[in-house]
Amino acid sequence: MITLKSFFRSWYGTLWIILLLAAISSCMVTFYTTEESLFSSITMKKHGLIFLFSLVLMLLAIVPVAFVIYKLDSYKFLGQNEIVRYLIQFALLVLVLGAVALRIVYKVYLEVFGQDLQKGDYFERDFVVVMFCFIMVQFYYAFRKERKINNYKKKRVKVMQKWLLQKDEQIRAVEKKSNELRMQYEQELNELRNRKQRLRANHDRLSSDENRLKACLKEVTQQIEVMIGAVNEWVRITQIAYFHLKEGSARSKLVDVRLLDGREGTVDMDSLAKIERQWPNLFFRAGRGLLIQQLAIKDQYKEGNDYIVQLLGIDQEQLKVPAEAYDRLLKIREEWALVNER
Repeated sequence: MITLKSFFRSWYGTLWIILLLAAISSCMVTFYTTEESLFSSITMKKHGLIFLFSLVLMLLAIVPVAFVIYKLDSYKFLGQNEIVRYLIQFALLVLVLGAVALRIVYKVYLEVFGQDLQKGDYFERDFVVVMFCFIMVQFYYAFRKERKINNYKKKRVKVMQKWLLQKDEQIRAVEKKSNELRMQYEQELNELRNRKQRLRANHDRLSSDENRLKACLKEVTQQIEVMIGAVNEWVRITQIAYFHLKEGSARSKLVDVRLLDGREGTVDMDSLAKIERQWPNLFFRAGRGLLIQQLAIKDQYKEGNDYIVQLLGIDQEQLKVPAEAYDRLLKIREEWALVNER
């Protein structure tokens, strides 16, 4: 039942097409196989009744033809092997179904009209007309299928053309944006070149600072893998507030890390010394178990006898550091201020 519903919902089972094909076929069977002319046969009541019977019979024959073609078109193997498919189709719809349909027509004529068509002079003509009708129906479906495919291809071409136009517009927009960025980068590059020319005048004095800046910029772009909970996450160095050692960290060979967003985790390093050697321009040691990231510092100040370093981030954390570390940090920040002024 599901297959039949799918058939009648498809273009193969369009009702008015099936009725039209059945009417044409019944006209050919009725009027072409009679002795009288077409115009004289139309006015005859007997031929009118024959036409109606032929219409019912051809309708019952054309529906299976359409259904078989519908099923054959649905098989992928037969679609890839057209010779096999048309041989099967010819055998089923021309030979088998034609013979069955012709036998039914003879039986109906004999039972209803008392006329044995096999004893007449038009046996061969009847068979040829029925075969022609079935072949005509198959040609119709083949032609319509080809038109459906061509219409689909045309529609697909239009869709692809529209898609290509959209892609062209997107490419042009990206090109425009890239050109704007290129001009922006060229301006920035020109500014950097001009600055480099100014720095060359004092090369001897600024060479160490320039190398330091380059090293610092390189360190800023680097990342480190941090284990936060049970998940490993790649974190930029600039997102780190500080590294520190908790009790038992030396035994686990892990260093604890605090991020600016308030999260905590660990890194697979067994000492702060390795971290300090890897990023010497971004971190400074503020005690035996603390390594602070310089770009994470918001302010530093004294509060009574305590030396406080206030960090950026969500918690605005305040760390107590030794006086020696406080003075060294103050000196480092002054050096960076001089570098920026140059």
